[in-house]
Amino acid sequence: MGKKKSVALIVLVTVVLLGLLFISITPTFPVKTPYSLQSLLNTVRLGADLGGGYGAVYYPEGVISAEEYAGEVARYESGEGSDPAEQYVAHGGVYLDSEKVLDENGEVLESFKTEFETASRIFKQRFEDKNFTECSVWVEDDYTIRVEVSDVSQKETVSNVFSVLAYSGELYFSDTDTSTNSKNVLMTGGSEHISGADVVDMGDSGYGIAVHLTKAGRAKFAEITGDLVSSSSSDSSGSTSATLYLYMGTEVLMSAGVDSALDQNVIYIGGSSSSGSVAYPTRESAQTIACVINSALNEEDVFNLSLQPQVYSYGATMGDYAALIAASVIGVLVLAMIVFSLVRYKGMGLAHVYGFLTFALIFILCLAFITQITVNVAGLLAIVLSAAMMVGFNFYAFRNIRSEFYTGKTLTSAIKSGYKKSLAVTIDTHIILLIASIVLYFISLGSAQYMALIFLIGTVISAACTLAVTRFYLYMFLAQPKNKIAFCNFKREETEDE
Repeated sequence: MGKKKSVALIVLVTVVLLGLLFISITPTFPVKTPYSLQSLLNTVRLGADLGGGYGAVYYPEGVISAEEYAGEVARYESGEGSDPAEQYVAHGGVYLDSEKVLDENGEVLESFKTEFETASRIFKQRFEDKNFTECSVWVEDDYTIRVEVSDVSQKETVSNVFSVLAYSGELYFSDTDTSTNSKNVLMTGGSEHISGADVVDMGDSGYGIAVHLTKAGRAKFAEITGDLVSSSSSDSSGSTSATLYLYMGTEVLMSAGVDSALDQNVIYIGGSSSSGSVAYPTRESAQTIACVINSALNEEDVFNLSLQPQVYSYGATMGDYAALIAASVIGVLVLAMIVFSLVRYKGMGLAHVYGFLTFALIFILCLAFITQITVNVAGLLAIVLSAAMMVGFNFYAFRNIRSEFYTGKTLTSAIKSGYKKSLAVTIDTHIILLIASIVLYFISLGSAQYMALIFLIGTVISAACTLAVTRFYLYMFLAQPKNKIAFCNFKREETEDE
């Protein structure tokens, strides 16, 4: 490689690495209102142990918290309302309404138990189908449901997710909007008429839901849309249209304008909101609705309990500064490794530093942009192991180069022989670890699965940077110094490389 080409490459690579380093680890900084940029590390999804998360406690109608009961007591003592002790009965950490939940013997109504059991089962299904990176759903005090998730997409509001996933009641199509209490049911939305729902991209309009109809559902839907249009009045342009709503209980899930009978297997419907939008703005919000629809297609999965969530956030289970401490420790280790490699190997160490920065930056990009990745404590271990593997095999190659050089070979020949000598062990080890991480990914769940995915990515990046990238950087730097042997921290009387 010529010196001019080497200089150009060194400048280009340095600028690119510094630019990527800047956007990867620089704290959030303003650019132009209303825009702002944040580092890629800030966008990496953290598990509950490092980043905390959000949770909600769902109280069915007729069940109140101890705090709410205390509020009722305070109102009674101030002369407002009736004595809550006459209406509510303590049950664990909650209070049960004797009029709505208990029978005349003070026992919980069997109908309430059945409804609650169905609700708790469907809740778990909905949150699992939503594909939160970490999610726990469990029953507390027998008759409340607690949900905790490690993260909620920035494209959805936390309160909206927890509220929509709590919708209850049957699915049905109606031509009546939400302002009317009495709904005109045109078609039920159970498995008889709907086989499933998924998210569809509606272009500039955002996202919508593709509702797949059964054979009976297609015929019924063609009938109701035809009747709906024929009974609607024409607008000023002479065209006839009406609005069709898909409800779950009393909540509107979707709405669509209808101007003709629709005889098709799949219908595409956008969202309905107070802002008048015709489609969901994000894929995540549309996916939430699809999860709710799919969970209520079978009659035995329908529950009618009204569940009100009390939403909260919680800190990292490992401590509020766990992620910062972990990042600081890793930063110190990286700095120590850089100093050691430069002192021990000089020019080869410089090539290693550039190779390691390339490895680290590609890794950060993967962590930031691959949505299936969540970094928890196990994930941090996978990151450290991947980095140690990349460093170790680079130093292994450098040691072989040094050994080959001291047998009397020229520097160029020693580099080729050293890398060739390292090739088999490097490739074999990476292949074995790659296969192991793939197997672990498919047989594990939760934290172990995240660790396996991170280690799989780290192994691939390590192999590329060890076998090709660092070696390329070494040849790039070797084109510059006159005394290449001293540049690599080797000592021999010969100063000319053949």
